[in-house]
Amino acid sequence: MQSRTPTRQRLISAAARRFQRQGMAATGLNDVLADAGAPRGSLYHHFPGGKNELAAAAIRHSGAEIAAAIDGALSASPDVPSAIRAFAAFYEARLAASDFRDGCPIATTALEAAALDAPAVEQACDDAIAAWESLLAARLAAAGHRPDRARGLATFIVAALEGALLLAKVRRSAEPLRSTAACLEEALSPR
Repeated sequence: MQSRTPTRQRLISAAARRFQRQGMAATGLNDVLADAGAPRGSLYHHFPGGKNELAAAAIRHSGAEIAAAIDGALSASPDVPSAIRAFAAFYEARLAASDFRDGCPIATTALEAAALDAPAVEQACDDAIAAWESLLAARLAAAGHRPDRARGLATFIVAALEGALLLAKVRRSAEPLRSTAACLEEALSPR
């Protein structure tokens, strides 16, 4: 017999993968259950709030994964421009591995959440992106930027990379990520 935690985590991971690839609206709960290898009753046992509760958990899971990747790039890099290059390379590898089907694990669901009347999902999306911005802002502030400037730059970086991911998917090319990382590096380099 399997414990509850592994089943719950399998459901979250399966939903996160589906939402990243096809969005929340196009993801059926039966698909998530099949991907997770979980019985139907387990979904409402672990997520009594249904699909929206599962989606919020999946977004928190995906957001934490990306936050860890950003933190790893920031920790391993001598400066923010180098970290951006490393993070762009991380996403380039993920895009290539999925044949350009998987972009940002938050973006597709974030774009749908308001239309789906899913405030908890919207909040989870906002929290995930805010966490990424906070990591970048802290590093930018440590590099000497004023706190308000660091926050603004962090938002700019996230917005630029999110747009680059979208273009990379649409064009089936990593070039938008590479060129955006290069432009961000130039913009952030001391003059």
